[in-house]
Amino acid sequence: METESIKMKTVKVIFIFIVVLYGALVNHVANAQEVGTLNKEAMEKLSNWIGQWEGEGWSMDESRQKAEFTVVENIQRKIGGMAILAEGVGTNKSDGKVGFQSLGVLYYNNERKQYEMKSLLADGNMALTAAQLNNEGQFIWGFDVPGGSIQYTTTLKEDTWHEKGEFIMANGQAFTILEMNLTKLK
Repeated sequence: METESIKMKTVKVIFIFIVVLYGALVNHVANAQEVGTLNKEAMEKLSNWIGQWEGEGWSMDESRQKAEFTVVENIQRKIGGMAILAEGVGTNKSDGKVGFQSLGVLYYNNERKQYEMKSLLADGNMALTAAQLNNEGQFIWGFDVPGGSIQYTTTLKEDTWHEKGEFIMANGQAFTILEMNLTKLK
């Protein structure tokens, strides 16, 4: 009888432990998820992005080797205009091979009062970045990297897209690492 009582107490302790563990896990998951709202009006300011773009550009790697490419960007409104999906494919001029593939989801976060972009690359890299649309209509976004930061500035005027990427060292010195000029097809 005493053995049965010990077994029941052990089962109760294990049950309580599981309930507490489950509660902690649910609380952790709930706190880890960010809930917010989007802003369609802010996204309308980027309506001239929508369409298919083609053009040329160049990029520079860490060894300062310059590579020229052609690029196609397909920009679409999604979820009723609350977000933009941007898909880019760059082809190396030197060998005709795909040099990069990117996918970006852009939206306006009401709680943070800022544009945000999740950028994904076929090489496995990704970034979630804050972005801004300045008074000149330039869209600026970037992220920190060892030794400094990378910043991209996109300027759209009518049917032309100019994008410049810079590596900005910790001391403030900047080097252009990418330049693209595109034309809107449709």
